[in-house]
Amino acid sequence: MSAPEAEWTEAWTAALEAMELEADLVERMLRHRDMLQQAADGALFAPPEGIGPLPMELTERARRLVQRQLDLSRELSIAIAGNRQQARLVSRLQREGPGGQMPPVYIDNRA
Repeated sequence: MSAPEAEWTEAWTAALEAMELEADLVERMLRHRDMLQQAADGALFAPPEGIGPLPMELTERARRLVQRQLDLSRELSIAIAGNRQQARLVSRLQREGPGGQMPPVYIDNRA
């Protein structure tokens, strides 16, 4: 492999690694909702400029990463829909409380 080809492959490898790290962060965020603030503070992936087309030897890795991102996108959509549903329920409970007060809520703290 020539020096320019090695630099090209190295640039793409670094870009794919950065994208994988971001996917790791999203997965952790989905599993541990308390990480939302940490995720918001983290740097987001920005595609590097001028690295040219993807080297053939990285094609399968890139394909797996695209599938992983699609799966994460679906999981995020489901999580967002669930959060919206919970927000609507809380809003409805607040509106339905007597005198605008929050109605009593049973909390099971045995867990």
